[in-house]
Amino acid sequence: MAAATAMPSKEVMKTTSQSAKVARPRTPTPEPNQGKPFRPRSEMRLISAAKFVHLEVPRRKNHWGRLIQSNQTGMLFGPRGRGKTWVAMSLAICISACISFLGRKARRARRVIYLDGEMDLFTLRQRILSLCRSFNVDPPGNLKLFTPEAFTDLLPSINTAEGQRAIDEMIGTEWDVIFIDNYSAWSGDGRETAEAWAPMMRWMLAHKRAGRTVIVIHHTGKTGKQRGSSSHEDALDWSVALKPVEDVAGDGALRFNLVWEKSRHLANTEVQPIAATLRQGENGDVSWHHKEGLHRDPRIEKALAMKAKGLSQVAIADELGIDRTTVGRWLKTK
Repeated sequence: MAAATAMPSKEVMKTTSQSAKVARPRTPTPEPNQGKPFRPRSEMRLISAAKFVHLEVPRRKNHWGRLIQSNQTGMLFGPRGRGKTWVAMSLAICISACISFLGRKARRARRVIYLDGEMDLFTLRQRILSLCRSFNVDPPGNLKLFTPEAFTDLLPSINTAEGQRAIDEMIGTEWDVIFIDNYSAWSGDGRETAEAWAPMMRWMLAHKRAGRTVIVIHHTGKTGKQRGSSSHEDALDWSVALKPVEDVAGDGALRFNLVWEKSRHLANTEVQPIAATLRQGENGDVSWHHKEGLHRDPRIEKALAMKAKGLSQVAIADELGIDRTTVGRWLKTK
């Protein structure tokens, strides 16, 4: 008789049955160090998506509502003598004192540094006193100032390694927001090329990674954009243009719209222009007023009027000091 065929055991049958099933995807095993606070490192490294989504990233702190926050780089630019420094100094005082400015305020008082590069000592002092009176606050103790008139040497250049070391030694690391007023005064040779800007941008990003916010004050060029290379704004988190409004009231007040040209961290509904007015009294007192703004470049009306007179697009561009592409876009405005 033929030998009886051995029957597989229940354990073997169970194993065979399971091996025939299709493997199901599993939730990835958490990688090491997940849940620990994220810190940048000196060496370049890759991070898996599975780990990246679980990084413990510090929440941004509101320094001026949500418009200016911690861990940011920003730029405020506008024409000479039309209110940039008034805005920047008002922001510095209000952020350091935790009081409202143009309808927004910090969540709590922050440590602020203001690096002035041009103003004389007397004018700087008077502006601080006038603004503090207008906000009904004592000059904040955690607002630190630098004025070139208290320094016997030339200003260090913020776009050189040597200049940055000198500035870092002075300011230290115990601060939240720094204002640089203005780029031209602190850039040494005054060059506004992409190559000259790059070292300063690296310095700004280093402070951003450490949780601090750097705000640069800059001038506009003939086109109404920030002066110099357009690459200046590439690595910034936000940029705000100060757009002057003509003094139709004839009272000498400074009127302008603050217009967000770039805002990575804000929704479209949060970047409406702010129409601001700064009035100065005969005794030196100042007062701020604001409302929601609507910005339309006043040169558009001039371009349309010149078109109605029969001027060519080239002639309009030459007269207004702007490029023909911009004129062409404006002439389509109704």
